[in-house]
Amino acid sequence: MPDRVPVTAWMPSSEPPVCAVCEQARADLAPEGLAVAGEIAVQLISRGQVGPLVESTVSRLAAALGPGRVSMLVPEAGGKWRVFASSDLSETHDLMVDVERYPELLEVRRTGVPFVVGDASDPRVGDRLRSALGSGGVTSTAAFPVLVFTQTGDPVVLKLSLHVPLDGPRLGLATLVAHLLLHRLSRLPQAETAHQLGLTHAALGAFDPGTLLRLLPIPAVLVDEEGRIVNSNSRAAWLLRGRGGAVSGAVEALPLEPDRPWKGHATRWEATLSGGKEPLPVLGWSNRTGADRTLVLFEPHPETRRRSDERRIRRALADKLRELAAANQMLEEHARRRSRFVSDAAHELKTPLAILRSYLETLDDDLADGLSAEQREFLRAAIHGARRLQRLIAELLDLAALEGGHLAISLGPVAARQVIAAAVDELGPLAAQGGVVLSTRCVDGLQVRSDPERLGQVVRNLVENGLKYTRRGGEVIVNLARQGDRGIISVHDNGVGISPEALPRIFDEFVRGPNSQVAAGAGLGLAIVRRLVLALGGRVWVDSSPGQGSRFFVELPLWSGDA
Repeated sequence: MPDRVPVTAWMPSSEPPVCAVCEQARADLAPEGLAVAGEIAVQLISRGQVGPLVESTVSRLAAALGPGRVSMLVPEAGGKWRVFASSDLSETHDLMVDVERYPELLEVRRTGVPFVVGDASDPRVGDRLRSALGSGGVTSTAAFPVLVFTQTGDPVVLKLSLHVPLDGPRLGLATLVAHLLLHRLSRLPQAETAHQLGLTHAALGAFDPGTLLRLLPIPAVLVDEEGRIVNSNSRAAWLLRGRGGAVSGAVEALPLEPDRPWKGHATRWEATLSGGKEPLPVLGWSNRTGADRTLVLFEPHPETRRRSDERRIRRALADKLRELAAANQMLEEHARRRSRFVSDAAHELKTPLAILRSYLETLDDDLADGLSAEQREFLRAAIHGARRLQRLIAELLDLAALEGGHLAISLGPVAARQVIAAAVDELGPLAAQGGVVLSTRCVDGLQVRSDPERLGQVVRNLVENGLKYTRRGGEVIVNLARQGDRGIISVHDNGVGISPEALPRIFDEFVRGPNSQVAAGAGLGLAIVRRLVLALGGRVWVDSSPGQGSRFFVELPLWSGDA
């Protein structure tokens, strides 16, 4: 159980179906602690009078925790507490306790939540509190608010002063019992409970409005006629002393400009709060609570809060933009390194692979007659593999040149029909080998602005891609048509098609479709097509459905006489 919990969790406005504080405390208990808690819970339920149920709880808890004292303190007028029940027989009922001698009571009054010191020897314990505990021979102390009367603002407190450390199991037991007592007392009628606790009408009615300041949800102070601060809550203290790293310490007067803006019977006003790194515009309300006291409520002006939110958003956005810029720079560097690696590797492999292929083809031409059928088959397979590797290296070099912007392109008038015819003639044997019909439907006299070599490479890659993914007996058709000031080259096939999941990535590098009819490549053909078409000033897209085939479209501007 932590020594600090939210006040709304410790003092809930209504009974929750499952109490998180009790559940956490129960989880920290040892088996014997659970047994003790169960016995105390039975006593709390079975007793209806406040006196007997408190006395049985105090005595049973003290016996379980070990050497020390457990007391129930009730607030009285004048800022003091009275002992209502105690496990120490030397403490008589109605003994008055001066709160200034007990820092733990001051903390509970200030915060409204439990205050725990598990071991006075802990270096985190302040000197004042360590001295106060040491003077009484106390090793650990705790104070748990178990009931608050709204008329006084001060809580009824279950106080522990032990001669042993308040370790996890002991603290869990004390916390659980205190919260069970809180639940039980909150269910009793408040007026009857106050009467049984011995709270007099004077104690309930005679209180300073400053005792209620800590219950207010906004900064609040009580000032005298001269504007000097008589009392304040923690929210006001933060704005007055801790805001913007201001030097902590007592603030004698409310530093407002204009001074005391509530003069002249104004109940709502605007002012500037000085102190901190910069002045803070505030919106305030005030009301007299007596002959010489004024209650002042104030909070940062809504416009200031809006500007503060805008500054925070701008700072966060600037941080994210810097992170994004750094990430983009890193991605660009990785892309450059990858492109450089691909280019360097392809160049290093290009020459030795050409020599290897030359040797293999020489062997096939000059020594094939002296080889067996199986040996000739192995030799041709090696030649075929060398040719595939050469083509892969050529594609890698083209891709690296395109990514780096180093590929030479010469734009001019190109007879698109002749380029298509040359590509179809070149790939005719491959279509025949796969049992696929390859045909063209082209208009005459259509000149596009392009590079003939690179446009031929685009058409060959698209036709070869269609042949790969068209089953035997299928058909691949290359169309050429005019649409306005554009020429449209399309390659249609009735092959396997492309799934919707793969379609958005079909033009990415190293992406290959399944079920090709010939040996699949490295997945670079369509990536090169997209980059080449963009470099030629056109665009490319695809329309495809699984089992229905694919249609790739290349759009290029018609030649207008301007390069």
